[in-house]
Amino acid sequence: MSEKVKKLVINLLKLAVSVAAIWWVLSRISFKEVLIVFSTANYWYLLLAFLFIFISNLLSGFRQNLSFRSIGAHISPVLNLKLFWLGMFYNLFLPGGIGGDGMKVYLVNKYRQNGVKKNIGAMLVNRVAGLVAIGFLTIGLYFLSGDTFKIGWPGWLCIPALYAFYYFVLKYFLKSFVPIHAGLFGWSMLLQIMQLISAMMILYAFNQFTDTSKYLFLFFFSSIATALPITIGGVGPREIVFLLGAKFLHLDTELSIALSLMFYSLSAVVSLGGIYWLFFPPFRRETTPAGKSKFTDSAQKFNLSVSNANETATSAEEI
Repeated sequence: MSEKVKKLVINLLKLAVSVAAIWWVLSRISFKEVLIVFSTANYWYLLLAFLFIFISNLLSGFRQNLSFRSIGAHISPVLNLKLFWLGMFYNLFLPGGIGGDGMKVYLVNKYRQNGVKKNIGAMLVNRVAGLVAIGFLTIGLYFLSGDTFKIGWPGWLCIPALYAFYYFVLKYFLKSFVPIHAGLFGWSMLLQIMQLISAMMILYAFNQFTDTSKYLFLFFFSSIATALPITIGGVGPREIVFLLGAKFLHLDTELSIALSLMFYSLSAVVSLGGIYWLFFPPFRRETTPAGKSKFTDSAQKFNLSVSNANETATSAEEI
């Protein structure tokens, strides 16, 4: 089986899992009620939610540039944002091939010649830092929502343990990024806080002003589920977590699904802006360094590895 056929089969399977998961969720709620929630939304709050999602993606772009610069890929802030937005478009709308992260690895190596493995590491470390930040917020929101399982103060120890695990991963598997571990985590926390605010604005748009900490806990917990590389864009597992979590916490299931779908929709609109750079590539005014074209072939050989690395993600670039 050729690589192209293999990738096509994998993506079709992912699409099937996403469709099956969404069908299962919709069969257990009243989608008519979800549409009513949408139709009665306050558009000013939705505009604020869109703004904070946009800001979170800007911050994610800054984090990406920090990781690239630490491995010798010096890219201007403007060029980096162009590349980042193009990657967002690839991840959300073009799930086939090497994906958004793989595309960035290939282009940065082609025009900066700093090494494919280093660029793969830059993509992975961003994901790891993002998941750790999500873990911090998930733990905090769990306790704010009432400590359902009565874990008590020992549960707070998970926060320093999580950061220790993050540092351990960098020290033994991604050593190049140890000097900037705090910076990567700082950017990750800032962008996740922006996403937290955007989710809160969506809840306010739906006239939900109570139990917000519980809904936000589900929001971040579901983000962890999207890290599983078994669906297209994380669609499906996120909604399943929202549905089951809402029932367990005695929340409005239709409102929970509406929150998930609205956040995904607003994120898609933001990502759609990356289509401009599809027709006007970020590096179009640059040329490949002479005498080093052999690295381009090397980059192409690494495309499959990059694709697998890319699938470890979550949100929303978003993570």
